Amino acid sequence: MGTEIFIRHPDGTDTRGYLTLAARGDAPGVVVIQEWWGLQDQVKGLCDRFAAAGFSALAPDLIMASGALSR
Repeated sequence: MGTEIFIRHPDGTDTRGYLTLAARGDAPGVVVIQEWWGLQDQVKGLCDRFAAAGFSALAPDLIMASGALSR
């Protein structure tokens, strides 16, 4: 199971993200890009599956970061 994180932009704003770390400390990593709906449970589950397969995975919430949607 991963962790919700915040990624700081150079302008001081934050973007939400989801990070899962593989059991191995030197594991390769992947960036997971979501579809239009943003950082949903399906995307988080995909990151968790990558971690179970030996990859660390990061899914930044690119939809909210772009300002395309407001919550």
